[in-house]
Amino acid sequence: MKLSINGEIKSIDPEKGRIYLSHLIEDLGYHPKLVVVELNKIIINSENWDKIIVKDGDSMEIVTIVGGGY
Repeated sequence: MKLSINGEIKSIDPEKGRIYLSHLIEDLGYHPKLVVVELNKIIINSENWDKIIVKDGDSMEIVTIVGGGY
C-alpha cells in the first residue's frame, strides 16, 4: 500500500490486513501524545485513531508538538 506522509510517498506492507491509524503512528516512530494527524485533509482526534483504517492512496500530515520558548 502506498501512502503520502508529510508529502513523501511511502510503501507500507499491511502484514496483518488492516492498518489502524494508531498502529501506523507508532510504527512510524511517533509518540502518540506529541503529534497531530491530518488524514485526507481532516484532522483526526487521537481518541478515534483506533477506529480509523488507513487505505491505499491516503494522504497524511503528521505534525509533532515541540515545547520550548520563553
